Amino acid sequence: MRQKKGTPIYIHIFLTMVLVISLIPIALLVLNSLKTTQEVLLNPMGLPEATLWGNFAEVWQQGGYSSAFLNSLFTVAVTIIVVVSSCGCCAYAMTKLRPRGSRLVGNYFMFTMSVSVSLCLVPLFYVWMKLKLMNTLEGLILIYIGINMPLQVTLMKSFFLGIPDEILESGRIDGCGEWQMLLKIVVPVSKPIFLTSSLLVGLSVWNEFFYANSFIQDDKLRTVATRYLAFTGQYSSDWSKICAAGVITILPMIVLYLIFQRRFIEGLTAGSVKG
Repeated sequence: MRQKKGTPIYIHIFLTMVLVISLIPIALLVLNSLKTTQEVLLNPMGLPEATLWGNFAEVWQQGGYSSAFLNSLFTVAVTIIVVVSSCGCCAYAMTKLRPRGSRLVGNYFMFTMSVSVSLCLVPLFYVWMKLKLMNTLEGLILIYIGINMPLQVTLMKSFFLGIPDEILESGRIDGCGEWQMLLKIVVPVSKPIFLTSSLLVGLSVWNEFFYANSFIQDDKLRTVATRYLAFTGQYSSDWSKICAAGVITILPMIVLYLIFQRRFIEGLTAGSVKG
């Protein structure tokens, strides 16, 4: 029997270097969040002289993070539910039902992925003003749904193509309708891609700043990604509090990814049904 060769040492060295380079910005962010602003400006790369854990409490209170977290959680939850459910139905129809025009729809989604979202700001601003959706979480959620749908449809299509048609044919022989097959056959075997899509959409919405800052002006409706602006001014900025706000913003997503990282990778790599 041939023994599997181990991973070459240079691969381990390369991946270790990538890991270190990726962790340096996060480490600096955490270290600077524990300093005073003057210390951040004088020694941004060094250790803090005294760890100021109170920065996080001040940032949470002054930045209004209690309401910001609720706004972000509501926005993320609604966007995930709508995007994952609608994209799942769309991808199932395009890969298994194959109605007329499905290829055109697929090409349209591929084209929209190549368009920069910043190009849509001015027309969306005008339309949202007319529809009175400015400064509302509902209007922001609609934008996030449109931004995230093309990628998620593409990912789900690639996963659903790996599901054998024989499984669905046996379901039809047993008298299952399309909705029954989708809910009882496709959804259970597609849990990895649904979880992956949920994480991708959640990360995208949680960290989105451009549209959240442009379409939401009421401080009570602002999301977590925009709250660090409370510590910036025209002539000066409180850099220690900005760093603390950054830690508060990214920490939930880092924890969530570490919990579901294995499922996340399975959803990206899986393309067939085993067993």
